[in-house]
Amino acid sequence: MVLGPGKILGTFFAIAALIVAVTIIMRLQVSMRMQYVNGVLADDSNAGKAISYTIGRIGTSKGNTVNVKVRYRYTVQGKDYEGTVLSLNGNSYSSSSEDEVKKLISKLTSSPQFPVWYDPKHPKFSVIVEPRVGDEWLWLVSLVVLSLVSFNYLDKAVIKLRSKSKSIA
Repeated sequence: MVLGPGKILGTFFAIAALIVAVTIIMRLQVSMRMQYVNGVLADDSNAGKAISYTIGRIGTSKGNTVNVKVRYRYTVQGKDYEGTVLSLNGNSYSSSSEDEVKKLISKLTSSPQFPVWYDPKHPKFSVIVEPRVGDEWLWLVSLVVLSLVSFNYLDKAVIKLRSKSKSIA
């Protein structure tokens, strides 16, 4: 059996879809068990600001990214923890989200306490933004569609193009 470009590309997209699906399921499991407690911004003068953001490029990307640095404290069952993660997506956002980041920073700095979401299985893991599954489903659907299209139509298209080029020659 000869593997054509459609089967190879389709397999690649299928593997990528499987990885995305596993990631979504794991994030969903974590977000469903997360609970919240009240937290406060860490105000340790030795470590600098408790919350700030910078706009810049990450790696070789052409677009700008908003990178949020945050430190907060919270207590779970009498034990104190310090967190630095903003959301399940991490601390970097596209530059189009700058206004959203400014609103979040304003909300956090205007109130003495705010909800901190933590994983009861691992209380050291926490986020400030309420955990939810977002646009990952779009990636999964896109990869599945690309995989199916590649498997079903790409080889046929290549064969058609080859037969046309042979008939011209």
